[in-house]
Amino acid sequence: MSLAKGDRSLQEELEWAMERLARAGYPIKSKVRLLVDPKLDIMGYANEEGGRQHIVIAEWALGSEMLGGLLFHELAHIYHSERRSPSHKSKVTSAIITELGKREGFNERETAYLAEGFNHLQNVMVDDIVFAAMLEPERRQAQRFFAGWVTEAPSGYPLTDASALARNAFALASLRRHGLLDEADPEVKDMVERGRRLVGQLKGSQEKYDAVEGFLIEADADWDEETFYNKFALYLDLLVALLREDEKLADLR
Repeated sequence: MSLAKGDRSLQEELEWAMERLARAGYPIKSKVRLLVDPKLDIMGYANEEGGRQHIVIAEWALGSEMLGGLLFHELAHIYHSERRSPSHKSKVTSAIITELGKREGFNERETAYLAEGFNHLQNVMVDDIVFAAMLEPERRQAQRFFAGWVTEAPSGYPLTDASALARNAFALASLRRHGLLDEADPEVKDMVERGRRLVGQLKGSQEKYDAVEGFLIEADADWDEETFYNKFALYLDLLVALLREDEKLADLR
């Protein structure tokens, strides 16, 4: 992993992104260190180490048209970490997920499904900041990005299909929260229809899917701590119900 500070264009990109968030009303107080990892397979992530905030970016993502959006997104995570938002108290949320997994008798992969579902909830809140900082062309770019998340073909494996349903719900809820699901737009219509086709092929999952998408649409980053944890428990139960429904369907296939 290499420090990107020496790459002036990247450092300027970070400073530009921080200034844009500040102008949108979300100033970052921390000093942020930018790193590039040539082995990273995801676009990037933010973490805190030794009391300092870091954004780690995959080397392959440096030329992406979504680099600015990635920086907005990771800086928004840092903003919530600075505020000590309940959605970003990782020890607490991880303990809740682990406890629920044990209660449900989940194996490691099933518990990872719950953790992935939590990431969707966390990210839908974080992206409220991202969309607030974006200009209209950038919002359209994000719309195309989320379209790539939507899956339409079931795999036949309950865990994989439940994960795909939750991911579709996240992508569509993210856009719906910000008025970007106008089905008069052919690209948007295609994305929405792909999501509907997946639900339609998993008979009986519509109600459970609607509950997850509806929750993500209504999730509020300003929930106080007690409200957040109560809502979080409800959301995890919705994810469990989505998986259990597909497991029942698998028995009938």
